[in-house]
Amino acid sequence: MIWKILSPKVLTSEERPDNLTKDTQAKVKVTQILLSNTELRAYCGTPKPKYPFVPGRFAVGVVGEAGSACVKVEKNTRVFIHDSVPCGSCDQCLSGDPDSCRNMQIAGVNAEGYMRDFVVADEENLSPLPSAVSDTEALFTGIVAIGEAVIDRLKIAKGSHIAVFGAGELGNILAQLLIYHQAVPILIDSDEQRLKTAAQCGVYYTVKADEDLLPTVERITGGRLAAASVHCSYNGIPLALPFDTTAPGGTVVYTGFSFPEASAQLKNALDKQLTLTSVANDYSDVATAINLLLNKAVNIAPLHLLLSPVSDAAKQFENAANAAEQGQNVPVSVLNMLA
Repeated sequence: MIWKILSPKVLTSEERPDNLTKDTQAKVKVTQILLSNTELRAYCGTPKPKYPFVPGRFAVGVVGEAGSACVKVEKNTRVFIHDSVPCGSCDQCLSGDPDSCRNMQIAGVNAEGYMRDFVVADEENLSPLPSAVSDTEALFTGIVAIGEAVIDRLKIAKGSHIAVFGAGELGNILAQLLIYHQAVPILIDSDEQRLKTAAQCGVYYTVKADEDLLPTVERITGGRLAAASVHCSYNGIPLALPFDTTAPGGTVVYTGFSFPEASAQLKNALDKQLTLTSVANDYSDVATAINLLLNKAVNIAPLHLLLSPVSDAAKQFENAANAAEQGQNVPVSVLNMLA
């Protein structure tokens, strides 16, 4: 069984067999998928996805069948199914640098997603999960991985103040990872509930995005401003606001699993000689992310994730779309693909 979005707000299912075609592949029974804003935007028809397609970016499952050439997974191995896979045909891939792939195949975005009973995948795109990492925790592997990719790009010194704009799941987890790496995040959002949840996750500096934002950041940093700022996409905060909170010569990273059509006035960034960059995929940090989850570097318990059976998927999508249309922030939730 696979689930497809046929057109805006139309979700359906159909039978489709998926079988091994190579001895380096494994067939995985999908057990849980994460429903995030990626799926919600596609369901609502933004930004104009190519229908029909199978949603579901982040998924975990259990290997039901492994090809004869598989060496790291076997039947009954729990795995995280990689959400980003190099295309294998661009110049970077052909030169042996798949980490820099210019046409990364992303599940549920420009490649088939994982909202289905079974996934057939190359073994190299499956990561075995330690028993101490639950399925629900493992669903956040991709989010933790992109957070690590952002931190790698920042090249921050211990004790540095980093302003993070957007306290959704990505911003919250990024702030927790910054603490783990001994930096000092300042998490900024206009949604007080998101900030409250982040505080429960252990983020000390949570700041409302209002007229007192800049004085508050100056106070926290002793007037120096943040060494760098990170803007998480689709958070409703202007793209240029990080220019105000970042010290001259600092770095501003734009990150997310996709980016909206947007523009920003650059004069402040140019005057302060800021470095602007972006991070949008997590391909090379999956193993690191699983290790961080194993070491409890990230606390997802305060997110109070809603777990729903896949039989209620259509209702879940509809409710999320209605909430989004009313201007509400829709938290991630989990679909149990076994019920």
